[in-house]
Amino acid sequence: MLPLNQLCTLNCYQDGFELSDALRNQYAEEGAILVKGLFSPDEFLPIRNSLAGRLALLESHFGAPVSQDANEITQISDRLRELESNHPGAQSILYDSMNAAPALHSMGSHPKLLTILETLLSPEISIHDRYIILMSMPHAEWHLASWHQDWYYNEGPYSTITLYAPLQKTDQNNGSLKLALGEHRKAPVAHDEHNHGINTKWHSLPPDVVDQYDRVVPTELEVGDVLLFHSLTPHTPCKNQSEYVRFVLNLRYRDLRDPQFLKEGWRIRDITHARRAMSRTAS
Repeated sequence: MLPLNQLCTLNCYQDGFELSDALRNQYAEEGAILVKGLFSPDEFLPIRNSLAGRLALLESHFGAPVSQDANEITQISDRLRELESNHPGAQSILYDSMNAAPALHSMGSHPKLLTILETLLSPEISIHDRYIILMSMPHAEWHLASWHQDWYYNEGPYSTITLYAPLQKTDQNNGSLKLALGEHRKAPVAHDEHNHGINTKWHSLPPDVVDQYDRVVPTELEVGDVLLFHSLTPHTPCKNQSEYVRFVLNLRYRDLRDPQFLKEGWRIRDITHARRAMSRTAS
């Protein structure tokens, strides 16, 4: 495994928000780019407020003590863990409700972000209809997506870009990603049930394929950093070994100018096999 954060990096603190030709070429070669300091921490406040407000509604609904204005990430984590412990399934309700939170939609179409994405893709892009806040519970495995390519679960153009933007400092201790650089230039690999050392519902890449990756890079992101990667870039989260829920904004962007995607009427093929895997519940 390569040293930490050996990634193509745009440092917005030093270089502003425009990608150079060199960085675009490096992204094309590696399949991932780290954009440091794209957002200020305050720009995530509306998302935290949405999480906190929806949690208060669920606390009231379940007859639990209601916490008002407890919108720091550690507070949201404590509240969610307490609610899920006493009322299993509450996390799933919160997860689904955040998909429609205006704050996620606003952040997903932020001009600074779109400028970079349009440089990497084209001026005509679409946002996948799932606006996700990943909520990785401490020490949990079933919802942990071990080594996979996002394209398997979403399809669309191969060039589709995944956005990964944590709401708190995220490193290998609390479940940040590892990526296999350069592998996106190969054809998609079939996914199925495989053992990567955790008990998970997700289909994944064959272990013998993963063992061949020679440029695996761990990541460490501060609040405001954004990781962008190609839909065929293999990646896996680490298990969250901390005592707090890890929250990450997770979005996907498609290039409407992609010839094959346009030919297909901007529609995706049947991905029932992948969807069934995601809908499985722990036994």
